[in-house]
Amino acid sequence: MITIKRNDMEHELPVDVLEELNFYDWNRAKLKTDEMVCCSPFRTDGSPSFSINLTTGLWIDFGSADFYSKGNLVTLLSFLRNETPIEVENYLLEKYGIDLSDVTKLSLNIDFNFETKVDTIISIDEYKQYAYRSPYLAGRGISEKVQRAFKIGFDKKAKAVAFAWHDYKGNIINVKFRSTKTKQFFYYPEGQAIANHFYGMHFIYKLGIEKAFIVESEIDALYLWSHGFPAIALGNSKFNDARKQLLLRSPIKTLVIASDNDQVGREVRDKIVKAVVGYKDLHEIVFPDYAKDVNDLKPEQLKEVCTNTAQVPLTLW
Repeated sequence: MITIKRNDMEHELPVDVLEELNFYDWNRAKLKTDEMVCCSPFRTDGSPSFSINLTTGLWIDFGSADFYSKGNLVTLLSFLRNETPIEVENYLLEKYGIDLSDVTKLSLNIDFNFETKVDTIISIDEYKQYAYRSPYLAGRGISEKVQRAFKIGFDKKAKAVAFAWHDYKGNIINVKFRSTKTKQFFYYPEGQAIANHFYGMHFIYKLGIEKAFIVESEIDALYLWSHGFPAIALGNSKFNDARKQLLLRSPIKTLVIASDNDQVGREVRDKIVKAVVGYKDLHEIVFPDYAKDVNDLKPEQLKEVCTNTAQVPLTLW
């Protein structure tokens, strides 16, 4: 059973941990009676050093000494699904919150007011604890001017860059942390679901920008801004109705799709096209074969592909 607290109530969910794990690929995984042992999903791991209990969902990474050294199923799925903990909890509540133990007393064990944290605003005073700078993003081609504008910070304890997520009005609604040593990331514990927002959209509104690029990662968006190309980011691969409506209401008239140059990126591209075709003038960049995303492009190549975009053909879905 997995315990999730919501509205001062505890929900005991009969989560099938192994089923949830089977959605993902695991390196050198070995199943035992109540445990799965494999290589760590958070870092390059030469031998299995990650263990998760298949009953409780509690896990430990024996080779890690930072934030991702141990945790529960929610923290693990937050990383694997690229979602905030609240989004993961909502997913588990929706999937496992129905009590089928006695069909004559069928009931829902969930509170449908899932988004109890939607009004969470992180104040500048709360965010000041991350008022440090790491050379990590400078090494990725992000200018200091852009880092200051986007309030990029650094969590000294976790050794992770802090990306402040704003709503379109400019309020900080979540913070996404990315380790400077590994691919690990985590979120501000009580932040809003980023799936209802776009990274960078507040500057689109503030500056009245009518042409913008849309990418998957925060770093890609910051890299584009650093070279004079306004951009918004998904922060994941999701494109839901909330994002569609936010995009349609925005000042953007021309949207240039610059999702990653891989299978997931192409799926993201198709979601965006299907959602906003006919509402916005849609273009897309054409990647050279060697580049996976815009941050792989040198400044001169970035300028070339961003200047010579291709019109997205009108498609009847």
